[in-house]
Amino acid sequence: MSDRQDEATGYARAPNEAESASAAHRCVRAASPPGGDAAIDWYRLAGRLARLGPALWLHRDVGDAAFPRARLAQRGVLLLDHPALTALSSCVALHARAAIGSHGPREWLELIDARGTCSARLCLLPDTDYLAWDAMLAECAIARARVPVPVPEPWRAHAAFMRCALRRKGITWHAQVVRFPLLQLPCLRVLGLRAPVELSVLGGQVAATIARDENVTLRG
Repeated sequence: MSDRQDEATGYARAPNEAESASAAHRCVRAASPPGGDAAIDWYRLAGRLARLGPALWLHRDVGDAAFPRARLAQRGVLLLDHPALTALSSCVALHARAAIGSHGPREWLELIDARGTCSARLCLLPDTDYLAWDAMLAECAIARARVPVPVPEPWRAHAAFMRCALRRKGITWHAQVVRFPLLQLPCLRVLGLRAPVELSVLGGQVAATIARDENVTLRG
């Protein structure tokens, strides 16, 4: 392992690994169904997630699911070292969304599973590194929605109804402000999930507002 430290992640990193990666290995949005030609470069995506800083992670509660889990990437194995990262283990597509709601503009990343349903969301906060977010979308070819549109109230009501229905079935969603530490080894990357070291008052308020609008529990 290299003794160089990545300031964004706090973990050791292989020198210039991300910079020297071939353009042919860039991840693309998986628009095709499972088994299609499109694939996500999990190595590159994990590296970009680690550089975002604080962001809001909304995910389903997986209970006592076995961890860690692993995904086979183009250049090695990505180990997911936290139960809240379950959505990454079953994700087949990534969609970037933007909308104008009652509390202003919002931007987030949706993780889509093999059934075509959203299994997790990663939401921008005022504390998130916006340049790192833009770089992630560009390098991973994740297309943004062309025009931000207002979020209709009927959709919010429907979303709240679905959250309640899932809760009755024992399927609960949670929201938490996180960062993504990354450990890099030869042919192996370990992606974790931790609470941010610092979070601004505004960032906490925005996270609480999003969680309330989505009718999910915000974990401290």
